[in-house]
Amino acid sequence: MSQAEAQNAASPDWNAPLKHIARLLLLLVAMIAIPARALDVVPYEADGFDRARSEGKVTAVQFHSGWCPVCVMQERGVKALKGDRALDRVTVYQADYFKEEALRKRFNVSSFSTLVVFRGEQERARTTGDFQPEQLKLLFAKAL
Repeated sequence: MSQAEAQNAASPDWNAPLKHIARLLLLLVAMIAIPARALDVVPYEADGFDRARSEGKVTAVQFHSGWCPVCVMQERGVKALKGDRALDRVTVYQADYFKEEALRKRFNVSSFSTLVVFRGEQERARTTGDFQPEQLKLLFAKAL
């Protein structure tokens, strides 16, 4: 073995740790650039809701009033599921119970804190008064 070969064999490979760091940075950038999907809660808007249903998406309408204690607990239960990746395709449209009278009639809703779940145009589940995240997750799962 020549002296140059011996010196190269004895010196550390500085490129290996740099390659490892570069891979980690690339992974980190990818994680930041590609947002995680999760359950989404948005204010009710007729065009967006109807478009999502016509496209076959999983949607829900939560008939809500800010002064209704059960509605507020239900809202908290729904929002507690926002990080649940199993529900990443669900969009919950929060409709004001009093302002959306036509929507209430359309879906035959007669009580506050009613949550109606759809897959596309088809109703898959509904509940009134449930607010525990575990109960709500099972309800949403019926449309997945």
